[in-house]
Amino acid sequence: MPRVVVKGPKGQVEHALDLDRPSALLLGREPDSRAAAQWGLGGAEQSLEAVEVPGPSVSANHVVVWSQAGTVCVRDLTSRNGTWLLLPRGETVRVGPFDIVLQLAQASGGAATGDEPAAPNWSSQRDFAPAMADSIQKWLRPRGVEARATVVAQRDDGASEPSRLPMATGESLDIVPLGTTDANWSRLLEQLWRWAELQNSIYRTEEETRREGMILSSRAIRAAHREVVEAAKGDAPTLLLMGPSGAGKDMLAEVFHRHSGRAGPFVAVNCSMFSKDLLRSELFGAEAGSFTGATRRITGAAERAEGGTLFLDEIGEIPSDVQPMLLRFLDRREYERLGHYGRVQHADVRVVAATNRDLRDAARAGSFRVDLWFRLAVHQIEVPSLRTRWDDVTAYLESVRTEDGRHSIREALSPDALGLLQAHPWEGNFRELTSFVQRLPRATEPESIDATTCRRTLERGSLRPASSTPSPPEASRTDWTALVSRAVQAFVEDHRREPANWDDQKEWNEKYLKPLVFFHLSGASAHPAPADSDAMSSLAAKMATRVQADRGTAGKQLARYFERFRT
Repeated sequence: MPRVVVKGPKGQVEHALDLDRPSALLLGREPDSRAAAQWGLGGAEQSLEAVEVPGPSVSANHVVVWSQAGTVCVRDLTSRNGTWLLLPRGETVRVGPFDIVLQLAQASGGAATGDEPAAPNWSSQRDFAPAMADSIQKWLRPRGVEARATVVAQRDDGASEPSRLPMATGESLDIVPLGTTDANWSRLLEQLWRWAELQNSIYRTEEETRREGMILSSRAIRAAHREVVEAAKGDAPTLLLMGPSGAGKDMLAEVFHRHSGRAGPFVAVNCSMFSKDLLRSELFGAEAGSFTGATRRITGAAERAEGGTLFLDEIGEIPSDVQPMLLRFLDRREYERLGHYGRVQHADVRVVAATNRDLRDAARAGSFRVDLWFRLAVHQIEVPSLRTRWDDVTAYLESVRTEDGRHSIREALSPDALGLLQAHPWEGNFRELTSFVQRLPRATEPESIDATTCRRTLERGSLRPASSTPSPPEASRTDWTALVSRAVQAFVEDHRREPANWDDQKEWNEKYLKPLVFFHLSGASAHPAPADSDAMSSLAAKMATRVQADRGTAGKQLARYFERFRT
């Protein structure tokens, strides 16, 4: 009596079945005898007996096996991952009348693809796991894998499943195929595990920085933050942070130190606060009596930072006489104390320098040494201004409470007031923003601070007055330069280059510029990000009326904005 042993994708025995029966065996993940009749099974037109073989890589109707005149007949129903037949050793290659072993959907030995899902678009603990799920689904879809990534509570029994990815938020993602997967499914899961571990690490480092008080909401500042963390964990001995005053360079320097893994201290020196002799002694130390007023030995910052990080703020202001000494220190980590000539000291420190000046221009003009610029420019990171980081402005406004503590300052601002703030250049960056918030009336009710009040408050503390128009229209107050700059910056972040041809221009216009313009003109910033499709439809209806657009256009542009820019 012939018999068939059926193994699943991982080689485990699922069934051992005798074939002395009038019906044929239909094997599959979800076998349906009615659907299988379409293949025409020769001598198996008799009834079909369904046998379920679990596994996402097993096709729904995978293979039919039957016995005919003492011979075992096998028909693969064009399954996606094939059927493998193990024949007894020494036997002629024909099926039957002996027992056979079938393995369904044997694992592939091929390598998985080398890319990975896009970085998830999240802004808080609440939406981290859903954003991860969205990125995974979008990554799998072009590979012909339809899957559902579902956020679930993490189990406490310590069990681990390949299709369940743990999240840094304490949740998990279940990756469930919606159809037959290909033979690389297990390798794709391995790739997703590595990617998820990286994203979890990024989440933890960002949360740690937020707990230290730094606002990390916009995609631009989070990208700069990741670069700093990567530089700290790498072997870069010197890092240059370039950006406007008040943009957060000092806090990023502390992030570098925190992730450098060094036990020594973080020592900061503002190079603009000292004269030539005082700066030299502050950096490298001085012996007693080496200059007027030096009544005792001074331990320099380089020595105090031994084993840690030395932060040189406003390095563009360093006197020309001190620049050669700093160059020597950056080259070889050696220095001499003032008044202690000929005695070379060494310091094991990593150096972070920061400036709001264009050091290239300064080097070309002769006020900054060219060789010092090249030494500092080995590893440089641009810290974006607050003008391009509207999400950071709103995050800060949300973090400050009204006087009675019932609402955030953002909730206390009217839609027109928020539109005014979004168009403001914020030349003083966070210092200007915090000063503005401190000058606001101590309102307690939602939307009780209007655009006129905001304008007066801005004018009292800003470098240039806001428009004298009592309340927008917002279209007339749109800062088109800022919007275009933000759209270009987003394109560069996603493609690692600027738009280079007409197709790039069309993509930039549709996916980057239009969503930003619509979001700004409609005043949608006054509303929270929609939690579901119903909330999105409701918001789109309101915004469509406001800018006189059809609801479909409003919904499309809002969806694109929240997917790409609301981080």
